[in-house]
Amino acid sequence: MVPETPLNQIDVNDPVLGSPLDEGRHRPERDDGPRRLTRRERRKRIWLLAVLLLLLALLTYATVYYVNNRRLPLVEVGEPEFVEPPRYLYSITGEGANELQIPLGVGVGPDDRVYVVDFGRRRISIFTNGGRFLKAFNELSDGEKLGNPVQITVHGQEVWVTDRRRRSIEIFDLEGKHKRTFEPKGEKLNWSPLSVGFAPDGGFVVTDVGETKLHRVVYFSAEGSRTVTFGRTHQANSLEEEPGSFFFPSGVAVAKDGRVFIADGNNRRVQVFDKAGSFVKFVDTSGVPRGMVIDEQGRLYVVDAIAHAVDVYGLDGARITQFGTRGVGPGQFNYPNYVALDSRGRIFVSDRENNQVQVWAWPTLEPPTVTPPKSPWGWLACLSPLLLLPLLLLRKRRLVVTPDFMEALISLEEIRRVSEKRRLQLVAPVEDRSHYEGRVVQDVELDRLLSFEEYSESDAKAMADKYKLDDREAMLLTMAERTYGLGTQDPELRRLASVTEIRSLDVEEFLEAFFGEHR
Repeated sequence: MVPETPLNQIDVNDPVLGSPLDEGRHRPERDDGPRRLTRRERRKRIWLLAVLLLLLALLTYATVYYVNNRRLPLVEVGEPEFVEPPRYLYSITGEGANELQIPLGVGVGPDDRVYVVDFGRRRISIFTNGGRFLKAFNELSDGEKLGNPVQITVHGQEVWVTDRRRRSIEIFDLEGKHKRTFEPKGEKLNWSPLSVGFAPDGGFVVTDVGETKLHRVVYFSAEGSRTVTFGRTHQANSLEEEPGSFFFPSGVAVAKDGRVFIADGNNRRVQVFDKAGSFVKFVDTSGVPRGMVIDEQGRLYVVDAIAHAVDVYGLDGARITQFGTRGVGPGQFNYPNYVALDSRGRIFVSDRENNQVQVWAWPTLEPPTVTPPKSPWGWLACLSPLLLLPLLLLRKRRLVVTPDFMEALISLEEIRRVSEKRRLQLVAPVEDRSHYEGRVVQDVELDRLLSFEEYSESDAKAMADKYKLDDREAMLLTMAERTYGLGTQDPELRRLASVTEIRSLDVEEFLEAFFGEHR
């Protein structure tokens, strides 16, 4: 018979799992000192601690990554089924007398200025990266002018332009001053060059459509000597018919390993050759390929004039994604022709019949490679950012606002609610203080609601010089760059924010983002 145990000596919870003990199961009387853990309990606690540390490390990495990139570091396992294509950002059109007419070739200089072949005006127009017209040129050193410029390639400090009427390649400096007409060393070619692509070693490749029966490709050394010539005119009836023959070869791109990609336009394919001009393979395309370029990640962009889209391939010929559709709206093409990239990897596509150059960008960056710590101290250092987590959760979102944005809030009678939003701080430049002083709206003093702050003049000047902004635009964007973003109703200021990769919100987007409401 089991002796009865006083109720105050029964432990109704399991010491590890915290669950009630089975009925009839009793604990012995406890000592005054602490109970020693069993070996099994110690092992279990060690495992739980290890799992907790690992989860904390992952949480720390995810937190820091999200703060920097505004997305979680999710990595695809195996070959992804879908690659999110680039997104349309804005268009470069010019205005008035400088409005683009039938833009064909496009190139980007080392300072990210954009050079566009304005075929309708028979000249080259230069724009800032954000789309502001700077100047145009078409004068040659012999007093003549460009005839029918088609394609443009910016190489180092030079701008190479192919001219179909003059059957030549004209070379300018970055400001548009004519330097020379390219002539192959030691010979004079009867040709009509269409596109030029440079190799990493300074050599270059030219597509030639000069004679009806001699559509061909010509390799040159960096010094301008012809090294390889191949090709003839042939209209293929299938993808793999007559390798090394062409029907209006247009775009050309040279990979880092020396492989040459030729857009065999009217044969609806891309052909690939090695450094010596030997055929390697075909790449099937959507329609009629024109301009091409290869980015730093080894992606081949092919502009397809008839498909009204841009295809993106790996250098193995496998298609990665496509962007653009036919139309006249934002992100729609109407016979696009050529493509170029700037220093940030943004994609500039000449949209011929829509009289513009469209600017696109990939939506996200690739997740960085993370090397696990190799020592306990390394793991401790990895966990240290968790100390900042409470501050990150409690910190206010700071939004730089313009007077027109505030007036829109006032007209919607949202000032009181904004003032009660504890994790939101509206910021304005000190120069705007007079606009709000003494004004009370919905019992809220506007000059107390806003935080008036100085800005970095050096940062603003650097931004103004790079994007050709006026002082106020540069001031607002410099301030917004260090905060959540910019609140404004001005379409031009929002476009400039997009160019400089700064988040911008109008009042409707603001209310949706911070209050979950649509107006």
